[in-house]
Amino acid sequence: MATECHIRSGFRFQRKLLVDFRGGETTSDAGLLLLREFDESLGLTAGLQKLWIDERDRRYTTHSALELLRQRIYQIAAGYEDANDANLLRHDATMQTVVGNGARALASQPTISRLENDASWESIRLFERQGTEWFCRYAAKRRKGEPQEIILDIDSTSDPTHGQQQLTFYNAHYDTYMYHPLLVFEGQTGVLLGSCLRPGDVGGIRQLLPLLRPMVRRLRARFPHRTLAIRADGDFAKAPLLDYAEYAQCLYAIGMPRNSKLEAHIAGLRARAQRQWKQTGKPVRLFTSFFYKAGSWGHARRIAAKVEYTALGSNVRFVVTNRAGTAEAVFTWYEQRGQAENFIKELKRDIAADRLSCSAYRANALRLQLHALTYNLLVLFRRYVLAGTQLAHATIDSVRLRLFKVGARIQRSVRRLWFHIATGWAGQPLFREVSHRLATIRGPS
Repeated sequence: MATECHIRSGFRFQRKLLVDFRGGETTSDAGLLLLREFDESLGLTAGLQKLWIDERDRRYTTHSALELLRQRIYQIAAGYEDANDANLLRHDATMQTVVGNGARALASQPTISRLENDASWESIRLFERQGTEWFCRYAAKRRKGEPQEIILDIDSTSDPTHGQQQLTFYNAHYDTYMYHPLLVFEGQTGVLLGSCLRPGDVGGIRQLLPLLRPMVRRLRARFPHRTLAIRADGDFAKAPLLDYAEYAQCLYAIGMPRNSKLEAHIAGLRARAQRQWKQTGKPVRLFTSFFYKAGSWGHARRIAAKVEYTALGSNVRFVVTNRAGTAEAVFTWYEQRGQAENFIKELKRDIAADRLSCSAYRANALRLQLHALTYNLLVLFRRYVLAGTQLAHATIDSVRLRLFKVGARIQRSVRRLWFHIATGWAGQPLFREVSHRLATIRGPS
């Protein structure tokens, strides 16, 4: 009988080696207990139940909406981005513990899929605002050296689609069939303040203002004495956004697409930069600013311009802005929006937010929000708990591998649930430090 349990008796490199599946109940994600403790301290996912419209008949439900949402969020946090993974993880002790349903089996893939497809647009819209709400409550405290401004970095990203998915369209700019999610990050903390799914052929500021207006109102109410500033690339340089930013008293620096009139304004500067390059052979960067009125604008606005000459040739950039200071200072601030690209990489690479493979558009809209919530939970955890540690500036994937992906043997009794982690695990000192820090965290009173 014992022999039948062995999957391999003896190996070529080690004849005495035996392998079987009799190790008892184990888990490979024990570190998620730390994330769940952080979540519990601040009451983050607990608040999602109030936002979810659950129209199921309670007489025929086994799992509450909060359990289903937590199961999906924590599976994504652990790197299991697909709903199919629920079938393998529903009996995992760590997942059962962080979801909070005791030792009951978690939901299967069909139940998770029904959750995604039954989501109401009202719940999805409420989830879209949770990033701003979490920022206002927990992430906005400035650290030493951080500027006073709250920066709204606006961007979009491609999400290629495959198969018959609702509202997937061809986008010529990206040369693929795709969705085109809209994202607004806070530029210093990396918190995803808001996001929404858009069809593949929708770009520019479409759907931006409905996302931005409540965000700015909430930030204004919470931080009446702090400056709000907007950064975005040239795809967002549209009159309605500029008008709204000025109406809402937000500073902004937004990239401007090049045109012949703008080029004419900097012709002299460009010629001077070329002469300096030819004379010195060293890279040249010159700046200027001027006022310009596009045909769709109600009034003239300040344009900051940069002209570069290097061995690779010339590079000309324009930014429309209402910020004070020199054109060089405007560009120095504007170019920091490159950090938003790193936020997007984490969101897509480490959180798999581009895993929008449902057939229904509404289900994919919910999926985007579940991934956004997971991303923000991990960003807040890194900012709150890991500051000053070796993982303070690590990517989410590194945090997952070094702190959450921890093997443990499970031992259950009537009164206790033990997670026995390997004695020789190298991450033990960090795990202990994080655990001690979590003991001091208190949520809002």
